[in-house]
Amino acid sequence: MNIRGLLVSALVIGGVILGAQGCTANTGATDGKVCTAGANVFCRCADRSEGTKLCKDGKDFGPCTTDGAGECKGGEITDPDTGKEVDDNGKPVERNNNTSPTTIETCPGKSTSIGASEVVIEGDTTGAKDDFKGKPGACAAGSGGPDHVYHLIPTASGPLNIKVQAMGSYNPTLYLRSTCEDEASQLACGETTGAGGAEQINTNVITGRDYFLFVDGASGTAGKYTITAKLTPGPFCGDGKVDQGEACDDANKTDGDGCSNDCKKVNGDPTSGGSCPGHPVHVWSGMTVTGTGSNLPYGNTFNKPDTSCSTSGGTNIGQEHIYAVTPHASGTLRVTVTSEAGLNHMIFARRTCTDAASQGTGMCANNASAGATPVETMSFSVTNNQTVYVVVDGGGVASNKGNYSISMTIQ
Repeated sequence: MNIRGLLVSALVIGGVILGAQGCTANTGATDGKVCTAGANVFCRCADRSEGTKLCKDGKDFGPCTTDGAGECKGGEITDPDTGKEVDDNGKPVERNNNTSPTTIETCPGKSTSIGASEVVIEGDTTGAKDDFKGKPGACAAGSGGPDHVYHLIPTASGPLNIKVQAMGSYNPTLYLRSTCEDEASQLACGETTGAGGAEQINTNVITGRDYFLFVDGASGTAGKYTITAKLTPGPFCGDGKVDQGEACDDANKTDGDGCSNDCKKVNGDPTSGGSCPGHPVHVWSGMTVTGTGSNLPYGNTFNKPDTSCSTSGGTNIGQEHIYAVTPHASGTLRVTVTSEAGLNHMIFARRTCTDAASQGTGMCANNASAGATPVETMSFSVTNNQTVYVVVDGGGVASNKGNYSISMTIQ
């Protein structure tokens, strides 16, 4: 496939320009550069393990690191393959310095490390093939236009800004996927300008995940372009880590799957709610966590306590929704459940999910009667960062299953 037109890398003020050339220890360049800035190259650790290091500015490298082990213990040693561009498996590959890697036109695309330092990529789709298009919508305009593919490798999690500036008559289309060859996996699209225009994508990325950027041409156009990409490392809702003020974070922005798309509410009935340790919830000082749920999708996990809140009495046959609640302050946890009309859920809590005897003072309520808006409330002591297990139960009645709302706050 023809990838002529990709430019040789050069250093620019405030950022790094990448060409399509591979990174080798000796490029024959006259400007002192020894590798393509922003690319990962091969290195070897003192224990002979294989690693990679980031070419930072065309001349200097980051530390040699290995998957899982981090930076080399004992440092880096010399190796004949040091400085060679690596494939997606971290293996060194041979490149002719007068040609560019053909991966720019095929999946998985040209591997490109994206970090906090601004990275600039110059290219030209003239002569490339038309292999891809965006999913139905604005970015489907890329059908018929030649395209380039970049396998983006984020060095941290955080918001990522990508801009593409086209030259001349080139009308750019920009789209990002989580799976290179799956059109339906498109995460973001940029297609609003015309010839010589600029497109932009803003999205959140998670380190360790794959992202595939496509530079395409609307209406069959092709030409030169410049991509500018910068990652701002930092936490965000959807990164899979619960940060202060978040009630949950399940690494997506889907609402109603157990965690809302703003990470503030525990809406929904995830699989985790049917067994110990339960549906994860985090409660912070000064905040009230709310949610909607049901015990209908789950089975009868616990047969204690009974409807009188006794852990030594009869058997409880109701279905349960289990929450693993982690308080981020010591105090009194107040839990309130409001059942839909005609139902009357009971609620209880344990300090050990599988041990009925760990139910302590105040950790059970079954006082209301089925009616228009039956409400149950319990309050009990909690300790900072010590998880407790809150259960919404059918209350010993097999038919007592359905929807409710729940709130949790530390007093």
